[in-house]
Amino acid sequence: MGDNLVYAVRASTGVSLKRGLSKDPVTIFNQTSSKEISCNVFAYSNNGQLFAYCDNQITRCFEISTGRQILSVELKRTRKLVFSPKDTHLFVFEPYTIYGKKQEGQKPEDNLSVFSLVDGGKMVAKLKAPNEANWDVQVTDDESLAARIVGSEILIYTNMNFERYEYKFVEKGIQGFSLSPGGAPYHIGVYTPAEGNNPARVKVFRVTPSFPAVANRTFFKSDKAVITWNQKGNALLILASVEVDKTNQSYYGEQSLFLINIQTEESTIVPLAKQGPIYSAKWNPNGKEFAVCYGHMPAKVTFYNPKGIPIFECPDGPRNDIFYNAFGNIILKKEIIAIEVPNTTLFEWAPDGQHFVTCTTAPRLRIDNSYRFWHYTGRMIHEVQYDSPKEELWEVRWRPMSGYNKFEIKELSKTDKMAAGLPIRKKDASHPLNNVPAGAVKAAGAYVPPHLRKSGGPATSGPPRPGQKSAPQNGNSAQAIRPQQTEVERKLMQLRKKVEDIAILKTRVANGDQLQPNQLEKIKKEEEFLAEIQKLTI
Repeated sequence: MGDNLVYAVRASTGVSLKRGLSKDPVTIFNQTSSKEISCNVFAYSNNGQLFAYCDNQITRCFEISTGRQILSVELKRTRKLVFSPKDTHLFVFEPYTIYGKKQEGQKPEDNLSVFSLVDGGKMVAKLKAPNEANWDVQVTDDESLAARIVGSEILIYTNMNFERYEYKFVEKGIQGFSLSPGGAPYHIGVYTPAEGNNPARVKVFRVTPSFPAVANRTFFKSDKAVITWNQKGNALLILASVEVDKTNQSYYGEQSLFLINIQTEESTIVPLAKQGPIYSAKWNPNGKEFAVCYGHMPAKVTFYNPKGIPIFECPDGPRNDIFYNAFGNIILKKEIIAIEVPNTTLFEWAPDGQHFVTCTTAPRLRIDNSYRFWHYTGRMIHEVQYDSPKEELWEVRWRPMSGYNKFEIKELSKTDKMAAGLPIRKKDASHPLNNVPAGAVKAAGAYVPPHLRKSGGPATSGPPRPGQKSAPQNGNSAQAIRPQQTEVERKLMQLRKKVEDIAILKTRVANGDQLQPNQLEKIKKEEEFLAEIQKLTI
């Protein structure tokens, strides 16, 4: 399972490409590190055929399947690598600064290099990008248009020709922009921060020589704004934020979320059912819904349609991010399982939509660095530990691969559930509980979203405990947004809470903890509670 999946690992020990999730993967490429040679950055092409990296000496790009070198240039300080959507060009960014002794009147050299990968890696442009926050060139999916920001101007190029821009958009104070994905007509969202009595705003323009405005949103409390388009390019989210919360209620600062629908040319405030920070707002890859994780802990996750109307929500829990798989079918229908993955700093779905990787990486954490491969059922397939802090793991990323099909999510058996989670490790190597699965599992529910309610079904169990990483969810774990609960729903909620408490107690027993007599009695009632749940859900 997962034998064809390829991933890159960047660490203090070097950079490598490996195939297969078992303990004996096939090494496709490997370069060990030294004090002088250490990989700063790597990137895959969008089709997954090419791999580019910089090792503090040379910036290279090669074909993964054959090893054929396409590009090798002496760019030692490369910090960013981005492929154009059709993988015809590679953009290479270096910090805009003067190296060595500064001469009077000297200015930094051009720091944004553009290479044509279909023309033998030839450099076709060298540009200035003084602002690292807005260095990148944004390109439409068909590569007919490219845009970049220079001061208060957005320059538009055509057909990947960067010798001269075709036309430009000018607006004082521009701090950021985002070019829409999908097909024509193309749009561009432009962010301008507040100034004096004027509020911050995001304006959306159609990309033509005249740049007609199609939508506008103003707001206060904004040091910055992140614009996120859906995959179809017909709607966008604006996450506006200030770094300091003047009420001192949150070290996350303050955030607001807005939605602009290009088709209706309307902008709305996304309604949030709980006060507190907005941790994450992401579109489903299908472009037909988005999810928001927000609120003072325990946080809430709510799903919305493209008009910004809440569809359903998950029970509150200790979470601060959202991850859709490539098909958008996991996190969309029901909670499958919850597993313990402490100290996770990096998470990414595999392109098959069934596997994912969790990592503990430096510099965020300099101890217990490791990466682990999982199946969506919660079964850990393999883990790799680093001798931290002597060795550091920095990054693990999947190679993009096409050809995978959407799959049916299976119901878990009791054996599947017992196989979920991290193995227990006791100090005594001979301890009988060594390598026994932790089994931090919650019962799957059967909530059915509105468009599938003919088959009926109740809401599922609650969120994972603090310190857990929740495995993917598929919307049936969410509760429909209703004004109040029925008596049966309240009873079900109470019973599920008891079952969750029992699962925690059983995990403590597996870890060797001593329980009180009343706690042991509670465990004995698990079958009784499950039977009542079964009866109420028929």
